Amino acid sequence: MNKYKVPMWGDEPQLEAFRERLKVLLEAHEQDLNPQVITAEEGTVLCRQGEPVDTLMLLRKGRVAVDLHQGPLVHTLAEIDAVELLGEVGFFANGQHYADMRVVNGPAELATMRGEELLKAMLYDTDLVVELLSLVSERCRRGNRVIGLLLNGIEAVHKSQSDRLQHTSDQLGGIHFCVGKASDQLQELHDKLQGT
Repeated sequence: MNKYKVPMWGDEPQLEAFRERLKVLLEAHEQDLNPQVITAEEGTVLCRQGEPVDTLMLLRKGRVAVDLHQGPLVHTLAEIDAVELLGEVGFFANGQHYADMRVVNGPAELATMRGEELLKAMLYDTDLVVELLSLVSERCRRGNRVIGLLLNGIEAVHKSQSDRLQHTSDQLGGIHFCVGKASDQLQELHDKLQGT
């Protein structure tokens, strides 16, 4: 059990409402999208970093970890709970998965759909387009916030600003355990530089 809290961004009700709207819109296009429902056991890697994105997945039940490979190191960027769309970032960007997606904490139920079919559905449904754009924008906004906090923490270490580092660490620890781990490493670096 990690010591970090579940992500706390202050907008959980909006996120839940968004998830529900996306689920309803995708269900409305079920006949066109022809999703295949699968169950994946814990530990199953659903997609690998660098592979082409041909299929998008709607995580209907369960939890998925997003693992980024950086040379020999693997960093868990996030753990995603149902209901979430998986694979859309790579699909709409360069056509490749930017990370591995791995089932954690028990089995997961997913509805898989071909990306081409989703694009066709988007041509005729502006609501679906708006929701998918909102999803990608929200993920970028959250990513930018994490980057900003990490940069703030690095600068606090560089300038030996203990109070600022503590404030930043508190915010980072409340986002997600993997970001909290990075925050702990900044604190350890600060302590070493201070000789404590």
